[in-house]
Amino acid sequence: MRFPSSEQLRLPCTFAQLVPGRQHPDGRRYLPLIVLRLADARPVDGRPAVAALGVVDRHHVVDLALEGRAGLARLVFLLSGVRLQMGPPPFHSSGFRQGLVAEAGLLEGRASTAPIAYGRVVAVPSWEAEREHLPYESLYSELLLDIGAGIIGVRTSVTAASLAETIGKPRIEPGDWLEVRRSRVDILAFEA
Repeated sequence: MRFPSSEQLRLPCTFAQLVPGRQHPDGRRYLPLIVLRLADARPVDGRPAVAALGVVDRHHVVDLALEGRAGLARLVFLLSGVRLQMGPPPFHSSGFRQGLVAEAGLLEGRASTAPIAYGRVVAVPSWEAEREHLPYESLYSELLLDIGAGIIGVRTSVTAASLAETIGKPRIEPGDWLEVRRSRVDILAFEA
């Protein structure tokens, strides 16, 4: 998988554990889960931070021999719902949320596989909005998001009657603060 500006994606962590994939009924195995222990896990709005993040190496890019080593993960949150941060002022000094929060219902001690990401947009390498030829608006976007502990990529497509109503404004720009939900997390690289 390619992602623009992927060299800027960097989340300090430790490749803490490799969880083998379960046996498929036909004898093959599902892909293993890579558990990354984050170097800087910050609580968000009083909710515990994600300390362990589970990602599936769908593209077979991670050297499994690096298990136990500290390094940098290059992550992209895909198929996400994105929205400008709204609501009462949270506990971040700038007045906005920053960090990863585990999905609802996650059992204690388990790695989060679909966290909510909060952060500030660093760059928007791709923004393709279509408004004129359709009865709805559509968007394909790629952006870099500073979540405090590092920078992740976000790639999403949105269709809505109004993009401005769905995401909070007509166009996301560097400096905007976002909430990113319902993501599938892909790993592009882990470098020890």
